Amino acid sequence: MRKRIITVVLALALIFGSVYTGNPTAAFAANEETQEKMTDILLKIKTKLELPDEYTEFSYNYNNYGEKATWNFNWSTADSSKNINLNCDDAAHIIYMNSYVNEDKRSMPDVTADEMLESVNKLLGRVFPEAEGHVILKEANCMYYRSAYQFNFTRLENGIEMPDNYVNLTVRYDNNELIGINSNWNYTSKVPSAEKLIGTDAAKEKIDSKLDMQLYYYVTRDENGKDRVFLAYVPSMTYIAADAKSGKLYTKKDYWDNASTKEASLADESDMANGAAEKGRGYEARLSDAESRRIAELKKLISSDDAVKIIKDNKYLLVDENADSVSASLSENDGKYSWEITLRDMRPEDYENGDYYRAYARATVDASDGRILSFNSSIRSLYYYSQQEIDSISFNYSKKECRNIFEKFVKSIENDKFGQVKLSSSTADEQIYNEETGKTISLAYAYGYTRYNEEIPFSSNGIYGSVDRITGKVYNYRVNWTDAEIPSAKGVIGEEKAYDAYMGFEGFDLVYEIVNKYSDSGSIYGYGSEQTIRLVYRTAINPTFVDAFTGKQIIYNGEEYEKVRSDYNYNDIEGSKYEKTIKILAGMGIGLPGESFEPDKEITKDELASLISKTSFFGYRDSASVVSGDGTISRQEAAKTMIGLMGLDYVAKLNIYKLSYKDAADVSKKYKGYVAIAGALGLLDDEDGKFMPGTALTRGEAAQLILKAASVAVSNQ
Repeated sequence: MRKRIITVVLALALIFGSVYTGNPTAAFAANEETQEKMTDILLKIKTKLELPDEYTEFSYNYNNYGEKATWNFNWSTADSSKNINLNCDDAAHIIYMNSYVNEDKRSMPDVTADEMLESVNKLLGRVFPEAEGHVILKEANCMYYRSAYQFNFTRLENGIEMPDNYVNLTVRYDNNELIGINSNWNYTSKVPSAEKLIGTDAAKEKIDSKLDMQLYYYVTRDENGKDRVFLAYVPSMTYIAADAKSGKLYTKKDYWDNASTKEASLADESDMANGAAEKGRGYEARLSDAESRRIAELKKLISSDDAVKIIKDNKYLLVDENADSVSASLSENDGKYSWEITLRDMRPEDYENGDYYRAYARATVDASDGRILSFNSSIRSLYYYSQQEIDSISFNYSKKECRNIFEKFVKSIENDKFGQVKLSSSTADEQIYNEETGKTISLAYAYGYTRYNEEIPFSSNGIYGSVDRITGKVYNYRVNWTDAEIPSAKGVIGEEKAYDAYMGFEGFDLVYEIVNKYSDSGSIYGYGSEQTIRLVYRTAINPTFVDAFTGKQIIYNGEEYEKVRSDYNYNDIEGSKYEKTIKILAGMGIGLPGESFEPDKEITKDELASLISKTSFFGYRDSASVVSGDGTISRQEAAKTMIGLMGLDYVAKLNIYKLSYKDAADVSKKYKGYVAIAGALGLLDDEDGKFMPGTALTRGEAAQLILKAASVAVSNQ
């Protein structure tokens, strides 16, 4: 038991940072936010990215987690029209990068992802040399809203995939510019050989001895919104694997290891070469003025020692005297620096004598003025009390007294903000159950104060905290507060219209629902003994947000909700006239079900409507123009459908058009304007000067129609 406890303590030390020794330099012995270190990393990163000189503004964040340190750099132009944000480790390995250009024009691709692969591989070798020869391209998705493809590479060693390690590159398809990187890569652990494996059949037999498969009915919705029932088997375990060499079975992927040693060997240097340098390909990296200024700012901030002292010396805060092991990380956000401080009691637990409660505290402190921004510390809870100790607890502070203490603490830090909030909740916290008396005891009280503006409350802005009833100390404190401009509520659609919009969202269903009736069983989280079934209408589960001005369904960040889309692959399009078009649409999750696309087959109205429903280019300006049914659709009908979706219906109805097609006389009068516009935009090809208005549209032509119309729509957004 003692060996396991020590291992856990060591693991926590790795997670929460270097152990504090009273000396800031010693606390960051392995990885420091020094000028020399930052200079070295910046030069390496700038060599990989080769940043243009126009990026004159610079800011950064630094985080230290003991053996792991990360740097976040941000470059922008003077007018903020272009921005690059990058995160890397202490060896200048890029973890994340995103390049943003304001007012960047959207466009549809005119090349497939395969046609870009050669240039993408060159970019991969420059910015992520570790991956060269050790990855396989898994998928490439079109991101038309960024005029780019995202290429997702998975690590490959000895011809075997390593799914947990990957590199994703986002590259513009109009100029091959790298605008995004996302990676997860293990640089140190040794990769086992792929020799003397037990084989697939043996592994299956091993797993079969442990795993059961269970049969269930599932209910889903078909394309008409009707319930559909199907049967499926699912495994009895969420995870099981057989060791490829020994055949040993594992039922957990992540676990606490009992071993106290750490693997220190590195992978073969020939397989894991770093490759990058400060100079290369005729380019010499240098520090900009903005980078030099940021490095100099390190001298203006309070030290981690000062931040720790501020927390420990505050008379209102609950900080255990044994929590003297410290880790700290420095971060910057919008020009404001803060220290993230963690205090822990690292003494070995003594389970034999019941001494195993070990306290911790976490705090965020403004690195410029020392103001406490947030605080959270542990409180001795049910798990650490015997029944005898529960009976002898002395509660020294009432609910009202705890509230007064918390408000005094808040006013001492955020008096201005406290004047803009109202008490919205006052509840018991840290509850424990007394088996002898049958009563629940509250060890603390929690308080919530909601922010108001023009008598309208904020959903997530306010001041929150908790006070221990025994010590009268604050053990939880946080402020959610934005400094952004608060828009006026003038012009909102009102509650009635918002309700109607919400009830119209997908997911409003009539269902049978299981209801549990909880009994006083003495278990806070236990199920009661009585269950009932009721028939209810259930509202949409996610997302549940309605735009206050438009009534549209939006997600957590205020963006309009879009369905998750899937890729399509087909076995019969190679050599087809529409091969590239079909592949481009497939990369955006636009396609028809099945392994074959059948580009020359006549498309039905329902199939065309299904393709259109997967797009987000037109905004459904005239959804009434989308036809439906299991019959075919003529080319002139298809032209009307697409022109209507493009918002040009009113233009098409003007009596100003003259068609030059050889078969113009065959075009119905009501379709004349639509055919003229479709022809001018090149949405549908003619054949020997003929439009063939009454000919049924094929699947390949439908793909072309959608992609070309999308190109026009997107370029004008």
